[in-house]
Amino acid sequence: MNDRSPPVLGAKSIIAIRREGGLAAFPGLMTLRRIHCDECTEQQRRWLQALLSQAVRACDDSPPPGADRRVFSVDIQECGDDKAVDADARRVWSLSIPEEQMPEALRSLWEHGMSGDENAQ
Repeated sequence: MNDRSPPVLGAKSIIAIRREGGLAAFPGLMTLRRIHCDECTEQQRRWLQALLSQAVRACDDSPPPGADRRVFSVDIQECGDDKAVDADARRVWSLSIPEEQMPEALRSLWEHGMSGDENAQ
């Protein structure tokens, strides 16, 4: 594991994905998607874990050329207790992914959320 490896997802984990940047900002393109791991099966959490690890591997450290670039921000947040709301969650991990390096499955997760097909993965 390298220092950018995501922590193990648990029932209190929340994955937050958003697209940022670009010169032309459109509100619909900056939508925040939250995946609450307490609503996922263990199999779905393993699939999400693998997807986050894939995103780390897909990311290189060189900045993309040009100013008008979008990046995806992926955060893992942890809730302290079962009744905590999203605002009470603390960020424990973060990754910025240039749009052109974003794995398609992670982009689809941002666009559509969990579909239930992850159980077949």
